[in-house]
Amino acid sequence: MHRNLVRTLLCAAVLAVLAVTVAACGSDDDEATATESEALAFTLTDAGCDPVDAKAAAGPITFEVENASSNPDLHELEVLDGETVLGETPDIAEGDSGTFTLTLEAGDYTLLCPGGSGEPGVLTVSGELETENSAAVEGAVEDYRSYLEENTAELVQATEPFVAAVVAGDVAKAKSLYAPARIPYERIEPVAESFGSLDPKIDARENDVPANEFEGFHRIEKALWEEGTAKGMAPVAKQLQADVEELARKVKTVELQAVQIANGANELLGEVSASKITGEEERYSHIDLVDFEANVEGSEAAFEAVKPLLDESDPDLSGEIEADFKMVFNSLEPYRTADGFVPYTELTEADTKKLAVAIDTLAEKLSLVPAEIASAEHE
Repeated sequence: MHRNLVRTLLCAAVLAVLAVTVAACGSDDDEATATESEALAFTLTDAGCDPVDAKAAAGPITFEVENASSNPDLHELEVLDGETVLGETPDIAEGDSGTFTLTLEAGDYTLLCPGGSGEPGVLTVSGELETENSAAVEGAVEDYRSYLEENTAELVQATEPFVAAVVAGDVAKAKSLYAPARIPYERIEPVAESFGSLDPKIDARENDVPANEFEGFHRIEKALWEEGTAKGMAPVAKQLQADVEELARKVKTVELQAVQIANGANELLGEVSASKITGEEERYSHIDLVDFEANVEGSEAAFEAVKPLLDESDPDLSGEIEADFKMVFNSLEPYRTADGFVPYTELTEADTKKLAVAIDTLAEKLSLVPAEIASAEHE
């Protein structure tokens, strides 16, 4: 799922907060200790990531990415462990930049700039990482894991009657059950990339994947609203049910980091303001405001999980973010109806701009949180 990081976070702010030791990409210095943090700078070119490969010491790493490519399909850098995306700076427009922070242990990770003509690179992380988290960090991770488990259980329960209606060919009933099934998934999207291939299988839009891989919620959405039928959707619906059940099992053991959770809270809001605001997420059903609210709820839950860590270093910022969440929720109220929200197609350009401004205001402050708490990830 493509995400957009707020592009206004200055490198200097990151350095000030983390007391970062800056390391050039590709440096051979493997002597850095686990308590140091590094800033790795990358440029997106038409070929992909520059540099292709990089080295860093185990611990907090801030990835600073500038987009110098004229290729409209090249707008993000991803760090992967196997098939799992650990972090990314998506949807960086040409000439803009973005950052994200990860805490990584020793090992080789894939550096990928999707859309480029070059091959994936390797991030080599070396040295020892303190493996014992502070009690506060462990508490943040476990609180958020409980939220994931609660919502994936709800997802399984809400998807089951939706799938049954699709299999039965009851278009009207399936339409009525579509939005309730979408809500719990949209809430857990801050860490959707941790779900590996399950995320695109469940939630990819038509243009996100090859035509023969387009399945999940949005393939059924297209059939119900655009094609006006559930014919041929039974296998897709049954696979969707199997996938959400697998997801519910996976969240119990998926590896999570406090910084990753904070990154996800910000990235999700960035995606809302950059791409979902166009109505492309629910392009057939137009229930986009249902998704928006669930996304903001999920982002708030991720923030609340790591908030105790932020309270220690910057309680003023913590309070401002809480107030901004209230502002975003209030901005959705004019469009609420008795059974949800008005169709997204009823919003004017001024309406969508107002929503985007509220979300961007919040996301700009949320973008400061990962750097604030990175040093607390490990004692």
